[in-house]
Amino acid sequence: MASALVIFSMQTTAFADDEVATALKRKQELARAVQVSRTNAERYKQAASQFEAAIGQANARIGELAVRQANAQNAADALAIEIAIAEEQLQLVAFQLNETNSLLDSLKAQSTQQARQLAEREVLYAKHLRTTYRQAQVSPLEMLLSSGSLSEFTSRVQAMIVINRQDAQLAGEIRSMRELTAGRQELAVAKELEITGLQDQIATQRAAVASKKAEWDAIVRQMQAGINRQSAERQNATTLAGQSRNAQQSAIQETASLNKQLEAAEANYAYLAAQLAARSGLGKFSGTRFSTWPLAGPVTSVFGLRWGGFHNGLDIAGALFTPIVAAAPGKVVTVGRPYAASGDTALVVIIAHGDNLSTLYGHLDDRRPPPVAVGQNVAAGQVIGYIGMTGWTTGPHLHFVIISNSRPVDPRPWLP
Repeated sequence: MASALVIFSMQTTAFADDEVATALKRKQELARAVQVSRTNAERYKQAASQFEAAIGQANARIGELAVRQANAQNAADALAIEIAIAEEQLQLVAFQLNETNSLLDSLKAQSTQQARQLAEREVLYAKHLRTTYRQAQVSPLEMLLSSGSLSEFTSRVQAMIVINRQDAQLAGEIRSMRELTAGRQELAVAKELEITGLQDQIATQRAAVASKKAEWDAIVRQMQAGINRQSAERQNATTLAGQSRNAQQSAIQETASLNKQLEAAEANYAYLAAQLAARSGLGKFSGTRFSTWPLAGPVTSVFGLRWGGFHNGLDIAGALFTPIVAAAPGKVVTVGRPYAASGDTALVVIIAHGDNLSTLYGHLDDRRPPPVAVGQNVAAGQVIGYIGMTGWTTGPHLHFVIISNSRPVDPRPWLP
């Protein structure tokens, strides 16, 4: 009879362990899916941030190029005004040059006419000189004796005086005409040279300004091409950022959905853990607080909502191989790898503190196995395992759960 009870008890325990293993396996699969979904969401978030940073850089570059383009355009516009002024100056100088050339042509024509007149006057002056010379060879007495009458003599003397006066006047006019003609020609030539030099100077200046304007126009075109490229890159980054944000939102929604499933699996797991506590043979746990923390370390994740789902315990960080102790006296009801069949090496210890209360210690190290066994009674503060990274975990920590009346509860009010 006693042997039958032992066999029945072993079968019951094995059945319960199978249920726990199945629940833990399902929880582990969901936890992995949650991790993948969270990783995807974070990756999409980082990608979106990178694309948004690229958008910001493109906007800054576009702003910089726009300023440079505006400055170049202003410079080009100013040079265009200078070119217009130079062209007006060239037109004015060309007009002045035409006027000067016309004046020079007029002076040349006048000079030619005056040259003819000068030649005529010089001929006349030469004739007068010859006449004067001949008359100078005749003495006044001879002129008087050769005259037929006194009136003839007087006429001849008066004619000589007139001729002398005309010769003096003609000589002066010839000198004035020569000087005036030469002066006008020199002035016209000097003016022509001045205007030609000014024209060359303005033409050179206009060419230089036009060359500078061409350079600024090229800069304006380059800046516009840069703006167009940056705008295209910004549009592409905007599109990719939107796609990443949409993918991130989808991953967040998927994470929330998986968390809900994980929450349900953890609730079922807690229920099974409670069943093991109920079969522990212990009485009711009547206390309200535990004696000690299972691990001294920072809490990296609290009990409650997390990632759109529900976290059923506390995550307490610590260095690898740090000892983990029982938070209260009780009886070990589970030790080992309940989901090793799925390829997971996570170690879990569950301690019943009464038929209505138990604690779970997850992610224990498998290189330093837990120093406790199923059915063993443990005291508060007794080492029951060591921090590891078995199972689904991003770093060494302890996942600590309290199951009270078949439901996980916040461990913090229970801890000192």
